[in-house]
Amino acid sequence: MHNVYERVMQYNQNRDPQFVQTKYKLMASGAFRFFRGTCHLFYEDLAKNQTWKDATKTWVCGDLHIENFGSYRSHHGVVYFDLNDFDEAVLAHPTWELSRFLCSIYLAGKELNILEDQLKTITETLCDEYLQALQNGKAYSIEKETVKGILKKYIKIVAERDDLTFLNTHSKLLSANKRILTIDHKKYFPIQDEKLKADLLQSFAQYLNANSKKENEYQIQDVAIRVAGTGSIGLKRYVFLVYQAEEKSFYLIDVKQAQVSSLTLTPYLKIEQPRWKNQAERVITVQSFMEYMPPAWLSQFSFKKDNFIVKALQSEQDKMDFSLCAGKPDKFTDACHYMARLMAYAQLRSAGRQGSDSIDDLINFADKAKNWKAKLLEYTYNYYQQVLQDSAEFSQAYHATKPDMAVATSQKHVNAPKVKSNLKQQSKLSLSKVAKKSRAVIEPQQSAVVVKSNSIAQVDSSDVVTKSDSVVKLKKVKSKV
Repeated sequence: MHNVYERVMQYNQNRDPQFVQTKYKLMASGAFRFFRGTCHLFYEDLAKNQTWKDATKTWVCGDLHIENFGSYRSHHGVVYFDLNDFDEAVLAHPTWELSRFLCSIYLAGKELNILEDQLKTITETLCDEYLQALQNGKAYSIEKETVKGILKKYIKIVAERDDLTFLNTHSKLLSANKRILTIDHKKYFPIQDEKLKADLLQSFAQYLNANSKKENEYQIQDVAIRVAGTGSIGLKRYVFLVYQAEEKSFYLIDVKQAQVSSLTLTPYLKIEQPRWKNQAERVITVQSFMEYMPPAWLSQFSFKKDNFIVKALQSEQDKMDFSLCAGKPDKFTDACHYMARLMAYAQLRSAGRQGSDSIDDLINFADKAKNWKAKLLEYTYNYYQQVLQDSAEFSQAYHATKPDMAVATSQKHVNAPKVKSNLKQQSKLSLSKVAKKSRAVIEPQQSAVVVKSNSIAQVDSSDVVTKSDSVVKLKKVKSKV
């Protein structure tokens, strides 16, 4: 059996050689980051070492951890809080998703200086919250009018965020109706191959205008390489700057390459999957099953031989700031118990769709939790300890290799500037007892927090910004609004 470092290298061997180094550096910075970047290891191990029986089938998002919940706007401008990453989505067992989510509670909680005994209590509480939501048998949404505590404050901030400021953060104004993306060599990188860039601009313009009411309704003003997240770093990913002339609106659109879910790579997942036309179709379809409302622009785009997931760019500030929960187990529980509910709501919402079990089956599964709950909680705690060891082993091996952060050899679509990072190593764990085991994969999906955003904010005496996720509309008005 290969060690952890070798297994990670093997899994990522076909990723972009420059940006995958950024992924490794992030993963070496702490156990939770390592966990976020190794979904394939989690399910590989779980499938081999699962100590309980679970024959229930449900749709799962596949990579459920607390950082994969966040806010976004739908096409009609309403803000939702929900599961927001479905790259790994498959038909799987609900306990697989639950275990990964609870493991993330331990890892994130440890970084927040919450005591281990307190985290054990929190994970059991969240497990019960999830089961109760399933037993109710109804897929609710979570609205800002009813949500409480830290999440309520977070949603309010997101709903009132100034989208013009967001646009200015990501682009520069050249003239009244012309912008270019801001290339910072951290999140955004230029596309060195001019032909590739021209082809991307042309193809995406054709894609957007294919079903528009007017000819050339959407103008693609710029495109750049985007680096974001952890697990998906190294895949092809772009951000497009789009202008709609009639409404004088700018759109920032995220376009990410779809790949096979790592859950289906383990031979231990015996559930037959639907036959998808491509991997982007899988992601978008399951996301539409599980979410209360999909994000704006959610669709698929084909370019050359690759398929991409399209959606409105989400601000990284639209993720919950868990540092507010540092050393405060009650606040941490308060924030995460909504996530446990959303996981259950997403499974209920997608019940009976393309092979998943019915709502009655999910209720029955929850009613019989005494048959598996204790074993799942024990396994999850033990696996959390395993991740601490694996992460320390990976970090040690990574720093020993001293990888060049400017590896930009064979890629054709990337510049070769060195990737800079101010990351500080977050974990200094003992390596004296590093276990080298094998691994396993799977997880569920979504529900929503509805937020009615304020639609107008004054910019100066004559301009007003109308908000609508990653969109800024400028309209002339009187001096008083």
